[in-house]
Amino acid sequence: MKIFRKIYNLSGIFALLIAVSFLSACEKIEMEGSYSPMAYFESVQALVNTESGKYDIRVKLSKAAQKDITVKMEFVGNVVENEHFSVESKEIKIPAGSSEGILPVTILNENIWDEELDFRVILAPGNDYAVDPKQNSELKIKFTKDIILPVLSFVPNTDNEHTNPFLAEKLTFNLSFDSPLLADTYVALNVEGDLTIGRDFLINGGNTNKITLSKGLTSYSFDLLINKKDIGGYNKTLKLTLTNDGVKFYGISQEKASFTIRVTDPSVDFTPIMKSAALLGGSGNQIEQAIKATDGTWSGKVVINCGPNNSKANYLKTYRNLSYISAFLCNANAPGGDVLRLSDMLNFATTDTVIADYGAGKTTRFFTPSDSLLRFVALGENPLKGTVTSSSQKFKAKLVLKANWETGTNGTKQWHVDSKSTGGVIANSVYPSFSTIEVELVKVEGTYDFTLTTPEVVFDAWFRSSSPYFMRNVPSVLDVAKTGDMYKVSYRYTPK
Repeated sequence: MKIFRKIYNLSGIFALLIAVSFLSACEKIEMEGSYSPMAYFESVQALVNTESGKYDIRVKLSKAAQKDITVKMEFVGNVVENEHFSVESKEIKIPAGSSEGILPVTILNENIWDEELDFRVILAPGNDYAVDPKQNSELKIKFTKDIILPVLSFVPNTDNEHTNPFLAEKLTFNLSFDSPLLADTYVALNVEGDLTIGRDFLINGGNTNKITLSKGLTSYSFDLLINKKDIGGYNKTLKLTLTNDGVKFYGISQEKASFTIRVTDPSVDFTPIMKSAALLGGSGNQIEQAIKATDGTWSGKVVINCGPNNSKANYLKTYRNLSYISAFLCNANAPGGDVLRLSDMLNFATTDTVIADYGAGKTTRFFTPSDSLLRFVALGENPLKGTVTSSSQKFKAKLVLKANWETGTNGTKQWHVDSKSTGGVIANSVYPSFSTIEVELVKVEGTYDFTLTTPEVVFDAWFRSSSPYFMRNVPSVLDVAKTGDMYKVSYRYTPK
């Protein structure tokens, strides 16, 4: 019995050793199989310029070679070796430790005229590598005599689709290449539409449509400056189209080769602020003016006459409210004063005054010219909203002694006598004055919005004057700020 058990135990051990040996052999076979990498082409298709004279076929391995491997290939198709191409070998040697190899192919360009040549390279099976038909095992080469060029296009920019010529804006345009430029060259901008380069706009500060481009560029920006035009109702278009002008270093995108700009200055509709007829039968309509106070409210409202300027569109004109009073045989001023109420800023005492016209019943102080102009610039193509500005203007007036100017009754007051003698023309006045004042309106910046329930025009105006009488006694209620030699006053206009 003991002998039987011993034999049984030895049999079990022997069987176990056989099983372990079998598993070890299987594991060794599996490990040996793992040394065979997968071979494949870098790409399945290539577009080759025949004028280059060469092309490198690149084969890759799925893992680095454990030993030197020779990958074999077959060349098929209707191409003819040594007529259309030549190779020194039809195999690629990949050294141990590397995972790719290259086979140079010489392209015989002078013999290639047929664009339909079929040139295919197929990986052949080998002992040291594997080939999977689904893993880039075939490379198709298409020949062309066309150089593969960078493509130039406009980069879309909605900010440049519209501009107002009154603003004389500088627009920036961006160009892009899909690959680096091959050589120093230029691009020409073909100009279409209603505008002329040099007269109506400039490119990079000049009047040439050619832009220099440097080798290696992938992007470029250029500026287009619209020359200022003060023409309300202006409506033009400008189309720029990229052209290589025969240059062969790049191509032009068919979809993004052009850019159109609308150059418009829409006519502003003043109807929302034209409610009541002008005062005393004057021209235009009434408008209410106020000046910003120190507490942020609008102070000292007065009514003046205003209306569109018939000679220049998009300008609002304020009138001096002149009317003819036959009883006195002179010109008279209705209430309101000059549009910017500069005389209010002088705040003279009873010993002096400002004259630039004649008043009815009292001295209403005016500068000349007191017909001020405000320029309205539409926001985009919406004429009911936008900005308001003004050209620099100068206002002059004479200073006389008020005590002498208003002595007596209306019929004998000096301003009345002077008015009769000059026919109401202040320029002909010879009445003695002790000084002349000139005030410059430097700039106006503001906005208008006629879409509001109460349409309004709000702006800041900057003034300066060398006269010691200007802003000498600013009313304490007004928010007048001084910066350097300029005074800023804020105004608000609303319909009356």
